[in-house]
Amino acid sequence: MIEPKVNTLQHLHDKAARMQAYLVETYDSQDPNGLIQRLEYLQILIAESGQLLSEAKWYQERIVNDTIMESIKKAYEEKLSPSTINKYVNSAAKDYNYLVNVFDRINSTASKQLDAIRSILSYIKAQMQIQ
Repeated sequence: MIEPKVNTLQHLHDKAARMQAYLVETYDSQDPNGLIQRLEYLQILIAESGQLLSEAKWYQERIVNDTIMESIKKAYEEKLSPSTINKYVNSAAKDYNYLVNVFDRINSTASKQLDAIRSILSYIKAQMQIQ
């Protein structure tokens, strides 16, 4: 079995918080050099958030798989319904479910910001050619 780079749950939360903070920062859309720097960092952020998303999903699946066997035994002993078992399994992975969603949203937002910056840079270039 291939295991991902080992990051703790806290490390993943910290990375997500830093990435999210960067994405909500305002920036000067009239500064081409600043836009290029942001574009370069967004490319890194997209790659890194994709990797961290994969890692969070790996951990999520691992917890779900481990919890399924435990919940089957519990269901047999306590006569639990399938929906209760499902909720039990999902709640066991709640932290990683959250991280999967956060890294997915970070990746999507960074991609959209990157596209927007490209459009702004194209507009600035067109304006410079007109003058």
